[in-house]
Amino acid sequence: MTASPADALWYRTNREFFVRFVNMLLNDATYVLDEALSKFPKIHDMEKQLEENRELTPESRQQIESELQQAEGQAQSYMQLANETVAMMKLFTDALSEAFTMPEIVSRLAGMLDYNLVTLAGPTSRNLKVVNAEKYYFNPRVLLPQIIDLYLNLGSRQSFIEAVANDGRSYKPDVFDNSSRILASKGLVDADKVAAWNSLKAKFAKAKELADQAEQDYGEVPAEFEDPIMGDLMKDPVILPSKHVVDRSTIIQHLLSDPKDPFTRQPMTVDDVIPDVGLKERIERWKGERIAAAKAAASGTADAMDTTE
Repeated sequence: MTASPADALWYRTNREFFVRFVNMLLNDATYVLDEALSKFPKIHDMEKQLEENRELTPESRQQIESELQQAEGQAQSYMQLANETVAMMKLFTDALSEAFTMPEIVSRLAGMLDYNLVTLAGPTSRNLKVVNAEKYYFNPRVLLPQIIDLYLNLGSRQSFIEAVANDGRSYKPDVFDNSSRILASKGLVDADKVAAWNSLKAKFAKAKELADQAEQDYGEVPAEFEDPIMGDLMKDPVILPSKHVVDRSTIIQHLLSDPKDPFTRQPMTVDDVIPDVGLKERIERWKGERIAAAKAAASGTADAMDTTE
């Protein structure tokens, strides 16, 4: 399903609504997935204790059984919500990928997906195995392909590719590779989808390589060019009512959950920010100079190593 021209026009004229809607959906997905999946290692451990530890006193066994029952009820409730939320995200990202790759949203979305991919396909995924997983509505053979579908739905957007690659917390190429092995070896998706996923993984890896190279080329970033909240090199600096300067994506993301100037706590909206055109021009000029210097240095090194006559 793709967005029609009318849908795209409606989105562009209602961007603020979409930002808030996607943010709420992302908040819900992050919360219910984390709550659901975090229960299974606990259930796994308690089931193991009850099965293997024959020396438990009746009181200890009763306490573990009580805690297990509570965790089971929570896992069941959260997993139902998680399945519904992921299915909804799959539909929306397929229809309106643009809405999910806005600057104020895309990094959080990439981080959420990366984190859950690590949970489902990383080294600790074995701790998700529980007795009668179906009673919790938990089926990793379905959930993992759904998470992959979210990546694929957004994979045509360069901003999403870069956001995944720049996720320093959870972007782990070995986990991405392991997800490919799981998908293929267990026949969870068809060969075409595995190929599409492998192609997208290569784009993530290339974006990571370019980002690392750019960071190396830039060297130490001047303090005035860094976002004071995120610590990143700013792309679109704006001046807040408090006269502090932050990146536009940072303040928009902040205002989604807290409509106040983060430095003075005074009420504000995104309409109150002023583009810092001069600073943006200085940043772009500095980036160009640093990249040119790096290329010149690399060229000089290559010339120095060339010993052919």
